[in-house]
Amino acid sequence: MLRVYAITLGQYLEMSLKMRYLNLKTKIRDIRMLAIVGIAEAGSGHPGASFSAAEIMGSLYFRIMKHDPLHPEWPERDYFVNSKAHSAPGYYATLSIAGYFHPDEMGSLRKLGSRLQGHPVRYSDFQKDQSVPGVEYSGGSEGIGLSVAVGIAIANKMDGKKNHVYVLIGDGESDEGQIWEAAMAASKFKLDNITAILDRNRIQQDGFTEEIMPLDPVKDKWAAFNWHTEEVKGHNVEEIIEALYKTNQLKDRPSIIIANTVKGNGIKHMTNNPQWHGKAPPRKHTPLLLEELENECLIAPSIIAGEPENYEDKIRKAERGGADMIHLDIMDGKFVPNTTMKAETIKKLRRVTSLPFDAHLMIEKPIRHIDRFIDARCDIITVHAETCSENEFVEIAEKLLRHGISPGMAINPSTDLPPWFYSHLDKIDVLIVMSVNPGFSGQQFLPEVLQKMTQIDRKLTENRFKGYIEADGGIDSRTLQQVYDAGAKIVVAGNAVYGSSDIHGAIIQLKLKANIALEKRLLNRSTNLDIRQDWIKARRHVLIPLASELGIEEELNATR
Repeated sequence: MLRVYAITLGQYLEMSLKMRYLNLKTKIRDIRMLAIVGIAEAGSGHPGASFSAAEIMGSLYFRIMKHDPLHPEWPERDYFVNSKAHSAPGYYATLSIAGYFHPDEMGSLRKLGSRLQGHPVRYSDFQKDQSVPGVEYSGGSEGIGLSVAVGIAIANKMDGKKNHVYVLIGDGESDEGQIWEAAMAASKFKLDNITAILDRNRIQQDGFTEEIMPLDPVKDKWAAFNWHTEEVKGHNVEEIIEALYKTNQLKDRPSIIIANTVKGNGIKHMTNNPQWHGKAPPRKHTPLLLEELENECLIAPSIIAGEPENYEDKIRKAERGGADMIHLDIMDGKFVPNTTMKAETIKKLRRVTSLPFDAHLMIEKPIRHIDRFIDARCDIITVHAETCSENEFVEIAEKLLRHGISPGMAINPSTDLPPWFYSHLDKIDVLIVMSVNPGFSGQQFLPEVLQKMTQIDRKLTENRFKGYIEADGGIDSRTLQQVYDAGAKIVVAGNAVYGSSDIHGAIIQLKLKANIALEKRLLNRSTNLDIRQDWIKARRHVLIPLASELGIEEELNATR
């Protein structure tokens, strides 16, 4: 079920200044979920472009841009020009989640009389019924948005304003000569108040861009036009945000961020598939698509596991292997018998990677030490229910929120959640359920934790918790599916990763097991919805390599 809620101005302003990592992840997930609901309901739209740009738009609206959804024409706002206007469903979803209009209106996408048409219309008092607040540019024809953004940037310069202009362009529209004319103009006028982001998903309407009109070497081309260039993984919010902060500090020339993305990212059978450029999924598939988006699994290797070696090397190996975050176990020798790294060590490690640091504090009186871990630039900080009172936890969580850090709580296998936990779900982004007794690596997984985790997941869902359950302890390729089925969507893996001679292969194996668990879930749901054969046919190329594990070889053969 899609769970998206409107927000107040105060809530919006607070989160726009300090959007913590896991909360940002859920917002981007909601962008995709809301967009696909609108597209499926309309029977028309562009899921591929909306999904490839979700992290870009989410990072801009929830972390970078100055804007006010209750006052969309606020003079000090930053501007966003969506030049690749066919990504309108994702753009509308972003505006809605940011507070510009109620999410229920997405059901009117592309319908007669709706404000949410196939291409956005610039908002103004003269056309309130044809546009939504926050839209700065009437898009449609390709290649024009950058010129409009250049005009806004020049006007702001002339007026002495500090507003920044962000413009999202597509690599298909980069075939247009007007893009390059605008690029020359921005360079001539030294527009350091404009940042372009190229959604480099390598697919346009008729197929793959490099087969239709090669764009590479795209970075060299923009550099030749005297633009400062940055290149990032376009679904890695840490890299996107870091590049945006960097470009905002530059002087005397425009900047472009080349975001290497994947068309349709988030739905496996739409991923990197040209046919999903402008095709809507069947409405009956919507529950399954939402289920897939809501059940992404994140792998977090614990760097204290395995043979003692250089932490920096372990982090680099995990990043190369495709890890989603780095898990840091901090032990004080008091709450648990062992002693591990300190905040000063984490601070030195921060320069090694842009991956999120998931810090698990297994220490007594964490309230006395929390400032040091904030200063070490951890992205997620979790404290144990056994080590703090309700008042102490609230004080810790509120301090973390003020610093843009995701707060978490952890419980040991024999510990129940404290009664007050559910009163503070708005302050919690993650709950760690320990599946071993903390303190030593290499312990065996405790299967009795699964029932507890399932019950917690059910109650959290009933209470509309939008954060994550994290499983920590004894997780390997055998137990991963068990904790995933029980509700864990962040999985800490220690010896399963660093006890292997092939760290890259170990992470791939864990991701494969998570993928199999997801596909089983979706197949079961499709059976309940009485659309199993139709789903298998739509999902065929995704399911073929997993057919043996899933036991569906005969069903797949029947769909030929």
